[in-house]
Amino acid sequence: MGIVVPLELPPKSRVLIAGAGGGFDVICGLPIAIALEAAGHHVEFANYSFTDLRNVINGHWHNERLLEITSESYLKAGDYFPERLLALWYKEKRKTERSIYCFAHGGVQPTLASYSYLVEQLKIDTVICVDGGIDGLFRGDECDLGTPSMDSISIVSAALCNADRKFYCITAFGIEGAEGNVSHGLALRRMAELVKEGAFFGVGSIIKETPVGQDFLSAVSYIYNYLPSHRRSVIVSSIITAMQGDFGRTVVHPKTENSPPWLSPLTQLLWYFDAVKVAQLKLFYQDILESVEVAEVAEAIEKVRSRYGVKEFERIPI
Repeated sequence: MGIVVPLELPPKSRVLIAGAGGGFDVICGLPIAIALEAAGHHVEFANYSFTDLRNVINGHWHNERLLEITSESYLKAGDYFPERLLALWYKEKRKTERSIYCFAHGGVQPTLASYSYLVEQLKIDTVICVDGGIDGLFRGDECDLGTPSMDSISIVSAALCNADRKFYCITAFGIEGAEGNVSHGLALRRMAELVKEGAFFGVGSIIKETPVGQDFLSAVSYIYNYLPSHRRSVIVSSIITAMQGDFGRTVVHPKTENSPPWLSPLTQLLWYFDAVKVAQLKLFYQDILESVEVAEVAEAIEKVRSRYGVKEFERIPI
């Protein structure tokens, strides 16, 4: 477990791994789940979903924005449903039926309600909110924020839920903003601030030669077999390509042909932080606590940027 998860958890912890920004973020958390399960912990999955959940057949709504799906769930329209493919991998390759809990789009209040419900119903003691990319670390006045709204909603909701331990984990360093607008120097500055706050818990790595790495590569290959190339994840494709030792600007997906991401050994790392400290670092934290819709969060972020201005792009001098 230590290679992937540098956290000291009580034996047989009950862990919720929750994708922060939708789509394949829950798949980014799969190596963590595999490592935790191998160490004897119980894992549940949730994801802030990019799927139109109104089109799901054979799902169970626990509230108006929380849908439980299994391998038996499917879409009556559309072809993008990574949560179902994760459940299908567990059923076919691990011979176990797993529920994946999907958060429908909403602001902090409905998302927090769903987190709190899962913590209570599933007896969760540890939440790990997993994010592909670095933009969830930003506080709001950086030169370019990437896609901050939904990541921020997830981080704040995870931070406010009543689990005993709440972590925020990022992966795929170097992928955000392949056009060069997002500053990884500013992301490292945010990390340093969290180090100063005692809110950094270490780094794990997904190594292809390990059992976790092999299972993760196998799972991604299985999931990708169900998807056309343009529906596959840029983030996950970047991680598995970096795991093979590729370096520098690399085309990993049809969408990256004109602006390939920058890969390095940093891309396959998992960085763990205190979710509460990450949430409270955000300049718009107080402004989004009562939000119900995503648009309210986006508006709050823009108001902060107007109030404080934005920092210049910070380069890494190495």
